[in-house]
Amino acid sequence: MKNIPWAKKIQLAAVLAVTVVFLALPVQAKPVEVNWYQPYYEHQAALTLPVDDRVDTAFVLSGQIDDKYNALLVRVARGADETYYYLPARKNQVEGSVYLRFGKGNYKVEINLVKPNPDDPAVIQFDRLAGTQLENTAEADRRNLLPSWGIESDDPAIVSKAREITKGLKDDYQKVKAIHDWVTKNISYDVVKYKAGRFYDNEGAVKALNSKTGLCRDYSNLTAALLRAVGIEAKTVTGEAGNSGSWYGHAWNEAKVGGRWISLDTTWDAGYVRGSSFISRYSSKYFDQEAGLFNRTHKKAADAF
Repeated sequence: MKNIPWAKKIQLAAVLAVTVVFLALPVQAKPVEVNWYQPYYEHQAALTLPVDDRVDTAFVLSGQIDDKYNALLVRVARGADETYYYLPARKNQVEGSVYLRFGKGNYKVEINLVKPNPDDPAVIQFDRLAGTQLENTAEADRRNLLPSWGIESDDPAIVSKAREITKGLKDDYQKVKAIHDWVTKNISYDVVKYKAGRFYDNEGAVKALNSKTGLCRDYSNLTAALLRAVGIEAKTVTGEAGNSGSWYGHAWNEAKVGGRWISLDTTWDAGYVRGSSFISRYSSKYFDQEAGLFNRTHKKAADAF
């Protein structure tokens, strides 16, 4: 600045100072605006929502719902990305965390009241309760690390089991293999559920862990939850699987290790069904199998958040 006259130096310094102060001003949160629907005005639900419209990664939803409902179903969407959270009621009380997993930005949040459906439990019926918009202030996209519907990686039982399985292991690849092996050796395929031909979306990793049984989606959700619980990016993927020319709907996992995504199928590596019985037979054939071979028997359609 030696060629700038002293008067202009003072003016430039003043502009710079003002600029620095302006950039340092914090963004102010605003009171959250909520659109309530009929069940709220009929006093069928009373919930506690965030006070401000800006949250860091997650918020807790809690309150009381009427006897005619048994859970909350929360839809969270940011642009084309969306996910759901299922919060069951216990003695009319509901409480649980809802995660904004897709990084920084504005999210639409829809809260629905789930109605029992004894005629077909696989079909979820609900009444709309509320809608709002929230801003996530956290930068990171953590869609494959944070809990999601059926992948309850924050549940204490899941966290405890994941740490037990991976105790003493330092390498993430070894942790993925250890979790794969535990699931394939300890979860039995639910032939009765398979014969019924239904997967219930409101069931997930915790139920599979407790019951030690499940279908492919249960195997996959439990595997993903255990992996996320120890900080490994993982997802359940859906598509078709088969051999000998026969294809059917299936779910398996992808996990990120050392900068690459590997595929693993804990259902197929657990054993097989013969007649009305499940035959337990551990294998690691479908753990990080060469992609060309794996894709001969698995056709991915979508990531299931």
